[in-house]
Amino acid sequence: MSFGPLKAFNLVKDGATGLSKGYAFCEYGDSNVTDASIQGLNGMQLGDKKLIVQLASVGAKNMPGGPGVIGVQLPGMNLLAPAVSTEVLCLLNMVTEEELRDDEEFEDIMEDVREECSKYGFVKSLEIPRPIPDVDVPGVGKIFVEFTSIGECQKAQQALTGRKFANRVVVTSYYDPDRYHRREF
Repeated sequence: MSFGPLKAFNLVKDGATGLSKGYAFCEYGDSNVTDASIQGLNGMQLGDKKLIVQLASVGAKNMPGGPGVIGVQLPGMNLLAPAVSTEVLCLLNMVTEEELRDDEEFEDIMEDVREECSKYGFVKSLEIPRPIPDVDVPGVGKIFVEFTSIGECQKAQQALTGRKFANRVVVTSYYDPDRYHRREF
């Protein structure tokens, strides 16, 4: 069963052992297939296990027509996550639009993310798109962190994936540096 090409896939692994924690996140290139893929994959038998598939929370809500991030859970399954590592990390499921609208809260989030990410390498730049009333701002709800090297970004990705931030599970994905520099969020 195929629903189209994936834009991003992240298997959440235990930082200490490198083994799967039993869940993953994926994002389709065409967000219009999200609902159909959830319906088609949820409850699917895979060996002696059943997939649990649901829409992951990206910010406070998923914008209509916006990208749908899907959480897939299969306890006990160890899979390899194909992902091309880059020096730019995209953090999802950390902030809500409401939090980003508040200037003080926004500054706190910027400081917290920079401080935490600096533990894994030098943070070259940090972008958090903010909502603007009556304007569709691409990337709202996502946080982009640019490191000086791919190795530093990989360390941050391994450490931050699956962690909790404001009672939400952090989802990470590598992001294309060229798109990042063109501000194509």
